[in-house]
Amino acid sequence: MAQEQITINGVRIKQPETGLGYSFETTYTDDSTRVQSGVLHSTPLFTVESFSYSAKWLTVEEMATLLRLVAKGKNFRLHYFSPYYGKWRDDTFYVGQGSLSVGALRQDKEMFESISFNMVGVNPI
Repeated sequence: MAQEQITINGVRIKQPETGLGYSFETTYTDDSTRVQSGVLHSTPLFTVESFSYSAKWLTVEEMATLLRLVAKGKNFRLHYFSPYYGKWRDDTFYVGQGSLSVGALRQDKEMFESISFNMVGVNPI
């Protein structure tokens, strides 16, 4: 069986060299609070997954493809391995902010040193 790859909207992107960073965040009701003793009184609403993506030395074509897939806050389908579900799956994500570093912009040898951004799940886990 072939190794699965991370894709966005079915497009294979440059695979991260060190994998995807994983985090999750739970949102609570407005009346959730800690009392003076430090005990939390809360009502969780939902939790979403997010992944930090970074890649190095992308060609102009790789960078343009990647930015067209995730920029402008558009929702996209991410094919990824979810630690929460313990399997490869497809779900909807968005990117709110990212950054890139220009590497070498010599004619016919244009390269971007790096790109990084966080992909946040649209649907709760």
